Amino acid sequence: MSVHTVMKQYNTKAHMGMIDVTEDFQGAIDEALNVKDIKNGIITGFTTGGVAGLTTLEFEPGIVYNDLKAAMDIFSPYIDETGRVIHYKHHDTWHDDNGSSHIKAALLSPFITIPFVNGKLTIGPWQNLTLIECDTRDRVREIVFQVMGE
Repeated sequence: MSVHTVMKQYNTKAHMGMIDVTEDFQGAIDEALNVKDIKNGIITGFTTGGVAGLTTLEFEPGIVYNDLKAAMDIFSPYIDETGRVIHYKHHDTWHDDNGSSHIKAALLSPFITIPFVNGKLTIGPWQNLTLIECDTRDRVREIVFQVMGE
């Protein structure tokens, strides 16, 4: 089995900003095919940092700009009905305001693994690989793509 690793940075937007990274997953597979002749296997994407996640979703405006953030805010709201930042115990440790961000990221996952066959991702037509920023500030995030196979 061969392994090929690619890293890429992204400028993310705070409070559940999303980036469709499907083409970057496929690009890492394409590079592995060219460099190490890996045609079949799995690719794992891992985002570094504690408050971002990777998932699959249909990358359409309703989900991207409203629905997923609204759902995650039910589990871990950032502000209350008066507009004040909700206090989390995490804030006492670091004197910041992103306790809700850590909970949202924990409900997602920092990684995703997808099989590929004949050099192509095995995702469905409405399935996009998506980087989600859970922090309360814009960030620069990195995804480590690791392609493994033969």
